[in-house]
Amino acid sequence: MSAEIVLERQDGVATLTLNRPQVKNALTVAMCRELIELFAALQRDNATRVLIMRGAGTDFCTGADLKEMSTTPDPVAATRSAAIMKQVKELSWPLFRAYHELPQAVLASARGHAVGAGAQFLFAADLVVASDTLRISVPQVKLGHNVDHGESWYLPRKIGVSRAMQVSLLGDAIDAADAEKFGIVNWLAPDQALDARTADIAARLAAVAPIALGETKCLMRESFARTYAEQFDAEARSIGVCTSSDDFVEAMSAAVAKRKPNFKGRDAA
Repeated sequence: MSAEIVLERQDGVATLTLNRPQVKNALTVAMCRELIELFAALQRDNATRVLIMRGAGTDFCTGADLKEMSTTPDPVAATRSAAIMKQVKELSWPLFRAYHELPQAVLASARGHAVGAGAQFLFAADLVVASDTLRISVPQVKLGHNVDHGESWYLPRKIGVSRAMQVSLLGDAIDAADAEKFGIVNWLAPDQALDARTADIAARLAAVAPIALGETKCLMRESFARTYAEQFDAEARSIGVCTSSDDFVEAMSAAVAKRKPNFKGRDAA
C-alpha cells in the first residue's frame, strides 16, 4: 500500500485515509487503481464490519488531480473522447462500483472540500458525519463535462430530482448546513469534534449484526428497481439468510438473557 492511502483496522472498523493533504487529497491514477484493489479485498473481508472514509488534513477530497491530467486537450475530437472514455471505463466505473458493492457499513467522515469524485464518495456512502467546515461541489458542467462518477444515479435518489438538478446544473458549492438539510449529511459536528463523533458512530455500527446490516443495506439500495410486491419477496429472501445464521440465535439468546450479543458475522454463518 502506498503512503497516499492509509488503511488502519481496529475492532472491526477499517479507517481508510486519503493521504495527500498538501493537494487536498486529490486522486491520482495510481490512487484510483489502489482503491479499486482495496475495495475488492474488503468485499471478501468478513472481519471488517465498518469502513470509515476520510481525508487527511483540512479537506476530504477534491476529486481528480488536474495537474496529472493533460491541460491541453487533444485537438482531434475522436481521439480525445476515446482517451477519456478509456480512463472512465478502467478507473472511474470500477472504482465506484466496487465502493457501491461493499457489504460493510460505509461511514464517510468529511471536513473541508469534497469535490467531483470526492463528493461522490459522500453521496455513495451509507452514512455521512461532517464537520461544519464541509463544502461539497459537483463542478463538472463548469468544466464542459457531465457528471460522471455515478452522481446522476445517487443524487436523485438521495436528495430528490429537483435538488439534484440544482447541485449538478449550477455546479455551485453546498455548505455543511445545506448538505444536512438536503439529506447528504446525517450528522454535523464542530470541526474539533468530528473525529470523536465519527468513532462513536462507527463503534455503534460495528456492534450491529453484520449479516443483518449487509442484507438491510442491499434491500435499501435495490428497492428502487423493484415493485412493492417484489420488495416483499426480496425481504423474505433476506430473512432466510439472517435467520439461518448463528448471529440470529445469538441475538435471541442475548435478548432473553438481557446481555449484549457477541456477533460473529459470516464466519459463523
